[in-house]
Amino acid sequence: MPATSTRARTQSDRSSEMREKLIAATIQSLIDKGYARTTAVEVCARAGVTRGALFHHFESLPALIAVALSDTYDRLLLDDQPDETATTIEDWVVWGWSRVSQREFKAVIEIWLASRNDPESTAAIRPAMERYKEIFTPSEDNRLFKRFGTDKKAAAFYRLAIETMFGLALGRAANPDGAALDHEGVVLDQLRAYAREIDRQ
Repeated sequence: MPATSTRARTQSDRSSEMREKLIAATIQSLIDKGYARTTAVEVCARAGVTRGALFHHFESLPALIAVALSDTYDRLLLDDQPDETATTIEDWVVWGWSRVSQREFKAVIEIWLASRNDPESTAAIRPAMERYKEIFTPSEDNRLFKRFGTDKKAAAFYRLAIETMFGLALGRAANPDGAALDHEGVVLDQLRAYAREIDRQ
């Protein structure tokens, strides 16, 4: 029977795995406990590591939260974006809801609310938060700008749609089990109908 070989895990592999554990534990804590109760102790308990391990890989808890926020951004918002050259406004609305309605987006909402209520302790997180502003703002995101250009009416509607969907996502986040709101379907149907009207113009 031929011998098989397994590549030994390097220090870099172990470090990467530890960071991923801490990031995942942070996101889960933000979803389950909220920002105020996402402490170093809570994150370490969820990740099954010591506080020393956390501070070996991240200089502070806010630094870890900032990385977790960026990681969530990459997974939620950079994947499966609509084709920028042949996309209707309705497509962008559907895509936006498919992103902000995910359970992980509650972690983002928790950080947004915390940054408003406690700007000093969330200062380190603000640069990561700015990325979310860019992807939902036609004038600041190339893909959106290519679709909306200087069409102020379309851009204004898209912002209205996004803000409405943020409200729905916040409503979900306020539910103990994160369940969908009864009126979500009605609101989303209206947004899509308005989007189709603008697409026809």
